[in-house]
Amino acid sequence: MRRIFTGLFVAAAVMFAGATAAVAQDKTLRIGFVSHQHDITDLFGQLEIGFREALDAKGLKYELFQAAPTASNRHDEMLNILENMANLNLDYMVFGPSSLEQNTPGLVMVADAGTKILMVDYEPKEGSSFPFEHAVLNWSVYNHGQMGEATGRWIAEHMKSQGKDTADVIMIWGPVASEISQDRGNGVLKGMNEVEGFTPNVIYDGYGDFQREKAYAEVERALIAYPSVEVIVGMNSVMALGSMSALEAEGKLDDVLVTGMGGQPDELEMVARGKIGVAVSRDPRNMGENTANALIMHAEGREQDIPKVLYTALRTLDSVDSIRKWVPKAMLDIDAKLAE
Repeated sequence: MRRIFTGLFVAAAVMFAGATAAVAQDKTLRIGFVSHQHDITDLFGQLEIGFREALDAKGLKYELFQAAPTASNRHDEMLNILENMANLNLDYMVFGPSSLEQNTPGLVMVADAGTKILMVDYEPKEGSSFPFEHAVLNWSVYNHGQMGEATGRWIAEHMKSQGKDTADVIMIWGPVASEISQDRGNGVLKGMNEVEGFTPNVIYDGYGDFQREKAYAEVERALIAYPSVEVIVGMNSVMALGSMSALEAEGKLDDVLVTGMGGQPDELEMVARGKIGVAVSRDPRNMGENTANALIMHAEGREQDIPKVLYTALRTLDSVDSIRKWVPKAMLDIDAKLAE
């Protein structure tokens, strides 16, 4: 059964069970799936697909309780969701944080309820420890700083290929408290500055809170105040799309380079169409599969064999050819998209 909870828990339900049973079960597993945003085209929607496919292939019977706040910066709603999850008698919970620092009290409640936690989309820093760590089975992640650095290097090299040794840059950040946004953005700055012969000039820092509409509004305002802008960096897929739409509405898309991070299908389609310059991507379905495999190993009594941290490779996608090469066809059929 899949129950969908958004904000204050509004639900629908479906039962999931795989075709071939390989794990002995004396009960249906209760699994929470909580993330700071959830859309079928974005990271967590695709991650959930990979997660469920791996569980179904193993023949597990489970109920899935999925929840997300109304916005990535609604840490208060996330705390309410986690408190409710702690009262659902869950066996496992997949969790993608909005801000790990602000989410920690809720995660402690979930851990104290006896639920095993599977962390996604947040890389634990070396030497760090958390009060809920005893409940964490593993972290399925990628390095957000490296994602940003790859984006920054691509921007610098692209501008140099246009004969420019500097560029006026607008940075569209996620929520102020988001460690993910900070790691990505600081990585972009580092990557640009590391390319010899190129000096970025950041003229404005805007905050789109990982939302398409807010990024659109930020860029719409910034274009009036900073008409010299040459590059706009969105810290995730939907903010890149919002930035692109704002430029398109003002007739300036041909004059300003937009870059994104994440590689959700709509974003990659715009890369293929030349409207977004680059999207450094991770494979969310692989992350979901890694997370499911950790759960399966625990259910089989093999917790000692679970890798504590599992990394997903990053790919720099800036053309139809690179998308065809690296993006799973099940996630995005770029040829079909371009034929529409």
